[in-house]
Amino acid sequence: MRARALIRAVILWLAAIFLAYVFLRQGLAKFSDTSGWARAFRVWHYPDWFRVLIGVIEVVAAVLALIPRTALAGGLLIMAVMLGGMGTHLRWGHPAQVTSELLPLVLATVLAVGRRKAFFLLEARSRRL
Repeated sequence: MRARALIRAVILWLAAIFLAYVFLRQGLAKFSDTSGWARAFRVWHYPDWFRVLIGVIEVVAAVLALIPRTALAGGLLIMAVMLGGMGTHLRWGHPAQVTSELLPLVLATVLAVGRRKAFFLLEARSRRL
C-alpha cells in the first residue's frame, strides 16, 4: 500500500471510530427520559418522540459509519443531525454552542467523501444482481 493510501485509510478509520463512539453513546443517552438530553429537548420545545428519533438516527449512523460500504450514509446522517443541532442553538440564541457540532460535522464530511466510492460500488453491484 502506498504511503498516501495508508494515511488516507488511517484517517478514515480514525474518523469512523471516533464518530461511532460518540454517536453510539449520545444516541443511546437520548432514549432515557431522565437524561440531560431529555431536559435539553424539553427546553428546546421538542417532543419526546423527536428526541428518541434523533437517538435512533445517531445509533444507526454510528453503526453505518463503521462499515466502509455504508459509511457515506452514516456520514450524511451525522451531518444532518449536526446541522439540525446548529440550527437549534441559533434558534434559541446560543450561537457560541454551535462550535460543539463543528468537529463531528467536519469528520462526518471527511468520512462521507472518503468512503463515497465504496458506497457507489455497492450500488453498482446491486444493480447487476
